[in-house]
Amino acid sequence: MWQQWVNALLGLWVVAVPFLGFTEANMMWALVITGIAIAVLALWGGAYEQSTSHRRDFQHRAG
Repeated sequence: MWQQWVNALLGLWVVAVPFLGFTEANMMWALVITGIAIAVLALWGGAYEQSTSHRRDFQHRAG
C-alpha cells in the first residue's frame, strides 16, 4: 500500500523537476534515479501481490 503513495510522490517529483532550475545534467540524473525508484517499487509491489495471492489461494484450498 505504501508503495503506491511513494509512486504518486515520485510522479509529482517528475512533474516538478523541470521547474526547479536544475541544469540539464542534474535534471537528467534526477529523472533517471526517479525512474529507477519507480521501477523497483512497481516490481516489488507486484512480487508482493503475487506472493500474497498465492498464499491466499493455498490457504483457501487447504481450509
